[in-house]
Amino acid sequence: MLLVHTTAAVPPSPGGNWVAIGHWDGVHRGHQAIIRNLVAGARAAGGQAVVMGFHPHAMAVLRPTEAPRQLQTVPERAETLAALGVDVHLVLPFTRELANTPPEAFVDEVLIRGLRARHVMVGFNFTFGRGGEGTAETLRELCRRHGVPVTVCPPLRLGGETVSSTLVRYLLAAGEVERAAELLGRPYSLSGTVVPGDRRGRLLGFPTANLALAEGRQLPGEGVYAVRVRVLPPDRHYLPPPGWPGGDAEGPIYGGMANIGRRPTFAGEELRVEVHLLDFSGDLYGQRLQVEFIARLRPERAFPGPEALRAQLEADAAASRAILVDYLPGRVR
Repeated sequence: MLLVHTTAAVPPSPGGNWVAIGHWDGVHRGHQAIIRNLVAGARAAGGQAVVMGFHPHAMAVLRPTEAPRQLQTVPERAETLAALGVDVHLVLPFTRELANTPPEAFVDEVLIRGLRARHVMVGFNFTFGRGGEGTAETLRELCRRHGVPVTVCPPLRLGGETVSSTLVRYLLAAGEVERAAELLGRPYSLSGTVVPGDRRGRLLGFPTANLALAEGRQLPGEGVYAVRVRVLPPDRHYLPPPGWPGGDAEGPIYGGMANIGRRPTFAGEELRVEVHLLDFSGDLYGQRLQVEFIARLRPERAFPGPEALRAQLEADAAASRAILVDYLPGRVR
């Protein structure tokens, strides 16, 4: 899949460009429904599937103090889209100039002249143009003048709630990673580079990989989690989970447990993400890990001392093993 940042960099296609527009934060199951329709339509027409997104998030430019934390980085999002069959991910820089573009100009300059769109797809709550004055129906009318059909996709509801990036963030912040996974269609994951930590875990018999994460990422709520871990190849930012296209192609999957917190037993203050890989020995410094959150085991809490903490970690490891065997029979290391 091609990742580009200008319409001019999108290659032409004999069957035309089928374009879906949105923020795509997290590429949850509602997004996936739109994208699968887009890819199927583009393939049937002999065209290419182009997913248009924006970076940074609009709120980071218009109201920075209200900007949401992100569920994925742009490279992670691009690899998720690639696994769904997207041909081109166009990420336009979101600026105040773009925010002030009238709806008519956006359609004329970006969709028609820039992308030569053959078909456009958006979600039911899509807005665009100056002050968000353009709606999905506005887009449909403006594109109709150019003979370009617009498909407005309905909301996806699960368990009586509309699937959205906002709801996923809420569930993650509450530590409800299993419910978040239902909305995402896969476990929520973080990827980061392993950097030196305090080395206390090694002294307890549970060495941990301390992850340096991209700024602005949404973390699950503080606590201890059963996780799946993959060591990312140097050229990859995200690997799809087992069951997705490409999800079984590269590298072993390790069972593990992750702590998100401040290490209160040792009077820590800095919020960290630390991961212990079960049955693993080796040097991970400088490697990039992808950590998938399967289930929350317990909240983080202070213990009377190292021995009490070690006993709890042994119980956590046993609980993680039991959970992960159910999720990945025969594959957990």
